[in-house]
Amino acid sequence: MAYDLLIEDATIVSSRGRLVADIGIEGGRISYVGTRPMGRAKEKMSAIGKFVMPGIIDTHVHFRSPGHPHKETWETGSRAAVSSGVTTVLDMPNTDPLTVDLAGLATKRKLAAAESRCNYGLWAGATGDNIDELNALMAAGACGIKIFLGGSTGPLLVAPEQLERIYTETTGLIGVHAEDEAILSAKRREYADDPAPQHHLVRPDAAAEAAVRRLIALVKAHKRHTHICHMSTAAEIHLLDPTRGVLPITIEACPHHLFLSTDTTAQMGHRTKCNPPVRPELDRKAMWTALKRGRVDTIGSDHAPHTLDEKALPYWEAPSGIPGVETTFPLMLSAIHHGKLGLERMVELLSEAPAKIFGLENKGEIAQGRDADLVLFTEGELHRFRQDQVLSKCGWSPYVGRDLGPKPELVLVGGKKAAQRGVILDDDVRGTEVRIRPR
Repeated sequence: MAYDLLIEDATIVSSRGRLVADIGIEGGRISYVGTRPMGRAKEKMSAIGKFVMPGIIDTHVHFRSPGHPHKETWETGSRAAVSSGVTTVLDMPNTDPLTVDLAGLATKRKLAAAESRCNYGLWAGATGDNIDELNALMAAGACGIKIFLGGSTGPLLVAPEQLERIYTETTGLIGVHAEDEAILSAKRREYADDPAPQHHLVRPDAAAEAAVRRLIALVKAHKRHTHICHMSTAAEIHLLDPTRGVLPITIEACPHHLFLSTDTTAQMGHRTKCNPPVRPELDRKAMWTALKRGRVDTIGSDHAPHTLDEKALPYWEAPSGIPGVETTFPLMLSAIHHGKLGLERMVELLSEAPAKIFGLENKGEIAQGRDADLVLFTEGELHRFRQDQVLSKCGWSPYVGRDLGPKPELVLVGGKKAAQRGVILDDDVRGTEVRIRPR
């Protein structure tokens, strides 16, 4: 046996605990996990004193090329991702080109294959009248069907009367932006004459609550696995708690709903405008309680980059969305530093659960035969996140000036050294498209 790389004395972290072992890598796959393997290695490296986890899987990003190259491209977004240990991203359908038919999928797939430094998957987008296209997209390898129940950035929106067909006539995982459009429309009319309303009042928690009620009824009726994206309110938690382990519903939380609140971000203006909104402090604390009690399954960044000039526009014109793919891991390390959760739970949220929920073959686990997407890191000391460390092309982050954990010591994508301490090591590394296990 000849390994391409042998990582010695690594402390492997999983949801089950920690194991000190060597990791042998050959041909982009993990070929050995154990103690002192037989055979030679082209390269050896010591991981004494370092943790190793499976590559982070961010199931919720918006990489916007070619329609908005001034904000983000697959190249810039994936470089930012890899710098912070994100080795796989799943791109949402409401970016240019829209992934609502096979032509859009083919165009976006070509872009990602050429530019993405990390592995990638592509969501299919429901329009309400593209059932045949959704089935074709899923057959062609899309990672899930995204439904927008409330209008957001982009043109996709599904009316309540169209939901039944999607649930009964398509297959695969369903992901949902859960805000009720009727409530949102009424609130937009109510605040229409206010030039600068509070965003969380224009998109109130009642809209999220109403949408989740509808989803619970649909899942009860059809038993379709439904992944609720960017849950943000205590009301949603209260509704979903009784369904835990009873219905096939999983839940995503976003860093901005865990680390930001309306009580602490008033000075940021529209920079923290996003959908669903950043909520009051009580909701933020409720989200942390749900996460620590196992009521949240995954963390997704909802990376949605817009420039500061766009964010400085008046309220009704300023786009919604916050960049975040490169700060998820440092933020979670800061939470560990402050005793909010443990390393094992972080690995479950960022790597293991996303791979399992989305059926990503060979991802989310350090075991023989799995892809060699690895993150080597230390908990380290918190450091002040600086403007010059931002890699996303939009050029800013709401967490600049905040004390965060360190970026990974080393990031491997397909067994290749891609980034070290926040710096891209090999800009020729390219990811590959994820493979979805049949359901």
